Amino acid sequence: MAVAATVAAMSIGLVADGGASTPIAAADKKALERTLARVFATLPRPAKGYRLDRANGSREIARATSAWALANEAPAEAAETRVYERTGAGESEESVVLEVRVYINQERSLPDPLGSEGGTPQTTTQDGMPCLRVSLAGVDAGRVALPLTREDEGNALTVLRAYVGASAIEPYLVDVARGRTPAATPWDARKARRPSEVRTIVVEYYGPRADVERLLRATRSGPLRALLTP
Repeated sequence: MAVAATVAAMSIGLVADGGASTPIAAADKKALERTLARVFATLPRPAKGYRLDRANGSREIARATSAWALANEAPAEAAETRVYERTGAGESEESVVLEVRVYINQERSLPDPLGSEGGTPQTTTQDGMPCLRVSLAGVDAGRVALPLTREDEGNALTVLRAYVGASAIEPYLVDVARGRTPAATPWDARKARRPSEVRTIVVEYYGPRADVERLLRATRSGPLRALLTP
């Protein structure tokens, strides 16, 4: 996956089939905005040297993304990306970008591969959360590639994703993290009482391997689980 382009403008609305956008109820919109803010408040901060790029980033809140989801009153989907930047040591060096992405009721698939250089997805667990990692080829153990220095390994572009869900959907999330395609999506099995219900939270760190691994190790599941709708 090439470095993701970030969107300066923030869009908040309802996205149905055909791409039409209609605002959801103000109370539900505000509730999801508060939940996104609370998720970010629980997450560890990037290391010193990174600064928040306030001109870039995105937030999207959608009532549903399919006619089926609308008909079955699935909870709303919400996502927000915050972009951090670290300037290189020399004038000729490119800046380093680190993105923290949060998905609510939305992310049901594996991270996009890192282009043709994507390595094999690897699963792990952090504080009880099933997690997935995808790094550049040559960084994963067992792959045949040119030798990499410790610095190269630490700077290799990496996606780390942690899944949090109510107990009934943990098996589904584990299947997704392992690359399987389950036949059903458990959190859509019952209608939502409100569009702002929170059934799943996915936290994704995107950037240099050493930095995103440090962030994942510092991520705690308890505060995130507390934000799920009972």
